Amino acid sequence: MDIDIQIFKKQLSLHEMETVMKGFPEYAVDCPVSHVFSGGVYIRQILIPKGTLIMGKRHRHETCNILMKGTMSVFVGENEPLNVISGPLIFTSPPLSKKLAYTHEDCVFINIHPTNETDVDKIEQEFIIPEEEYLTVQNSIQKTIDQGERKCLG
Repeated sequence: MDIDIQIFKKQLSLHEMETVMKGFPEYAVDCPVSHVFSGGVYIRQILIPKGTLIMGKRHRHETCNILMKGTMSVFVGENEPLNVISGPLIFTSPPLSKKLAYTHEDCVFINIHPTNETDVDKIEQEFIIPEEEYLTVQNSIQKTIDQGERKCLG
């Protein structure tokens, strides 16, 4: 059964969508992840079964993505349009973007990060920004902007 994730995205932010998804752990899908380390590069590969709705983590830096095989509908960021992509395909996602995808076929998805670290937990701390931290920073920025609109600095 294919679903139209564009309908969900129009009604919910990616953060709200992630919260809803976490509320249904019985629908969690096993997506095996493998890790490769070579010459200052960390490669993370995830196998995503057909029919999976999946939410990525927010990366601190621009990220290299490779869809090795399969087809998915994907949002690469909060205000980005829905794209249907098929592998093999290489693309980048900007810093702080969050990907939401629905797989139409079994997919093999890869992220590549420059690091000499081999501890996956430490790599995640370096490259992933926790959603709550991101939201706190965004709210702080918005408050500063809102206050700035009422102040004359000139």
